[in-house]
Amino acid sequence: MTKRPHLMIQGTGSHVGKTTLVAGLCRLFANQGLRVAPFKSQNMSLNSFVTEENEEIARATAVQSFAAKQRPIVHMNPLLLKPKSDSVSQLIIHGRPHRDVDAREYFLSDTHRALKLAAIQESIDHLNRHFDLVIAEGAGSCAEPNLRPFDVVNMEVAHRLDARVFLATDIDKGGVAAELLGTLKVLELVAPGDLERIAGFIINKFRGDRQVLQPALDFIEQHTHLPVVGVLPYLSLALEEEDRVQPRMQGTPEIDVAVVYLPHISNSTDFDYLQEEPHVRVRFVRSVEQLGAPDAVILPGTKNTVGDLLHLRRIGFDRAILELSTTTPIVGICGGFQMLGRALLDEARRESEHGSTTGLGLLDIDVEFLPGKTVVNRRFVPTRDNPFASAGEVSGYEIHSGLVRYASARPLYAHAGGVDGAVHERLPIFGTFIHDLFRNPRLSRAFIDLLRQRKGLPVLTAPLCNHDTRREESYNRLAAALAEHLTIPD
Repeated sequence: MTKRPHLMIQGTGSHVGKTTLVAGLCRLFANQGLRVAPFKSQNMSLNSFVTEENEEIARATAVQSFAAKQRPIVHMNPLLLKPKSDSVSQLIIHGRPHRDVDAREYFLSDTHRALKLAAIQESIDHLNRHFDLVIAEGAGSCAEPNLRPFDVVNMEVAHRLDARVFLATDIDKGGVAAELLGTLKVLELVAPGDLERIAGFIINKFRGDRQVLQPALDFIEQHTHLPVVGVLPYLSLALEEEDRVQPRMQGTPEIDVAVVYLPHISNSTDFDYLQEEPHVRVRFVRSVEQLGAPDAVILPGTKNTVGDLLHLRRIGFDRAILELSTTTPIVGICGGFQMLGRALLDEARRESEHGSTTGLGLLDIDVEFLPGKTVVNRRFVPTRDNPFASAGEVSGYEIHSGLVRYASARPLYAHAGGVDGAVHERLPIFGTFIHDLFRNPRLSRAFIDLLRQRKGLPVLTAPLCNHDTRREESYNRLAAALAEHLTIPD
């Protein structure tokens, strides 16, 4: 099949639906038999994914890759920034950590520009060789005059890809005519050559009567001389968010799970799957006042374990967790697991500028931060001390620094490289490095059933969740909506 001109979805701002639109287009064209690749040159997100080669990319790009019926590879997302503080991020190039970078230096100077563009061009060349169609995603607004001279994710990529750009906007927020016309005006003032790339507009998340909207569409086309190629309906989809947590609830809540929202929370998608169990409410809580009396507390992953632990101490969250620990299951995932130990040893300040500190002391382990980073997919076999041994093997991935040294705590899982996690000898407290733990349906059900039994509720009898089926249904429903409401000229 012959290749098509590459496409790029840019936006009038953040959260207009660019990521979802790219996923839908990937599935739409993949269903037509094309070899399609998503592409986001640079992403800033703490939700990441480990490829088959044990390399790290943005999780949103992986979601798009699965929509395209392709396995995720680093060339789909050559640059990944993982914030460690308000001004410092870890820069990952082609799936491997490169160095920590300062935000001002990285975004508003040419210091790293040659390095970034070289990585991006290498990935574009790779995708051009191996795919029929690349569908790229921009970032934020494409009309940022302060960022255009250093751009490596919006119009610079469109020019390098020779892609037609479709500008997306979110009508659910209102003001789409002003956003579209205003974006074009800023582009005209800053870099007039960029206007030549824009081939049309996509109005996203529409609810209502198309005829009521038609005068606005006529106005936009009359004053821009560009077509509105689609007005897409608001859809509820079972797809992971790029970098936002979206609490959901299945049925009447009988089980209440509180996830502590850390300042540098990472891989919050770990809990999307838990929310699909019947009658479960998952809440992200930021303060002791919001905590209440949950049936379980989860400390999630974080890009700054020590810094976020110190934050919990400043707001009194540590005391609240310790008080609950005698009666309530406490779970730590990745950085949250490390917080549960006795000591976090970082004399060389490899993990953060804070150095070493004491942990919450709920698990009899110590954590030492050493050079290097574990990024790996694995299968895990439960140990005899694992309270969820009946759920059997689980699969997941690890992204972390730090080596666990065991005292009296027993490991939770074994794997080909050693052991993982820890479980308290008496209390329902356990931790693990495994991300996507709750993506394993039997494990997720075993965890919820444990909480139900502790409340005197019967175990669940509903069928186990099939997350792959739900995701495929969303991809196909999204592609069908695009086929009906979007017209992209050949």
